[in-house]
Amino acid sequence: MYKYIITAIIIAIFAGCSAPKPKHAPSWYTSPPKDFKFIYSVASGESLTHAKNKAIINLREQIQKDLDSVFTNKTTKLKLDDSFDLTPILKENERLVNTMSLIELKIEKTQKFNDQELILLKTPRKAIFDRFDIIATKRLKNSKENYDSIQENDSWLKKYSILHNEMKNFAKLASIIEARKLLINSYNNISEINYLNNLYSDYIELKNQISIYVLSDVNSMGFVKGVKTALSSNGLELSSKPKSDKSLKIFITSTTQNVQDYGFNKSKSLVKYTTYDLNKNKVAFKQHTFSAKSRKSYSDAKAQSLIHQNSKIKKLGIFDFLGVK
Repeated sequence: MYKYIITAIIIAIFAGCSAPKPKHAPSWYTSPPKDFKFIYSVASGESLTHAKNKAIINLREQIQKDLDSVFTNKTTKLKLDDSFDLTPILKENERLVNTMSLIELKIEKTQKFNDQELILLKTPRKAIFDRFDIIATKRLKNSKENYDSIQENDSWLKKYSILHNEMKNFAKLASIIEARKLLINSYNNISEINYLNNLYSDYIELKNQISIYVLSDVNSMGFVKGVKTALSSNGLELSSKPKSDKSLKIFITSTTQNVQDYGFNKSKSLVKYTTYDLNKNKVAFKQHTFSAKSRKSYSDAKAQSLIHQNSKIKKLGIFDFLGVK
């Protein structure tokens, strides 16, 4: 009797070892499903945990690739110039996708194949959309409030400062607005796209018309460079010749006191920054005091005070620094 039992066990073992293994990966792995409710991702790994982690990475990369293509293939309804640099938007796409929560992620299928674990994950589109919607709604509300705060009688520099500040958020808004459309294709984002188009066109139109001439009295020549650098970095053209009636002039004047302070040469300058339009109307004014000490000379101390000016510009922003209100 025992002989028959042992024989049966041996036969069963050999039968199991000789059972045919699948020659091909399952169709759900080679051709992952696509639908309007879920986003799917597949991967393989030495273990289910390894495969799952890879599938999550693949899912994020898939969404980012699709989102990037909206802009690079110009399927977006955003009206951007050919010279528009997409780099900030593509970087924002990457940040947005890599930080999005996937708490509703589920394992749909698994299978062993060639000593590897195959996995199919899915996550609901609506869940990601809802989280993006909360963020987008808040960002759009803040941006529109600032945009709508522009008044007809505001100076050109104030209008530009508001538009320029909102353009700093353009990439974040464009990315998340198109991400929602990518997740739920039936979502109507036309009004949001129109807002971004208006913001961009207003900004470019004004930017192309403004030029700024920065000059100073003899005592203030050292303070000019920092102001020019800040204006240029904010997209403004510097020119002594007006481009249009929206061009401006910034005149820098100062008074400097040089005194001895416990063996140091101390230089203290009261610097005034006055902005005029082409009709010589004052449109902005601000004064700042900068002081510094040096054992070398008063001129070296004054040179150190220029660093303080540039630090304050960086802290306040050039428009607040100039008194744009």
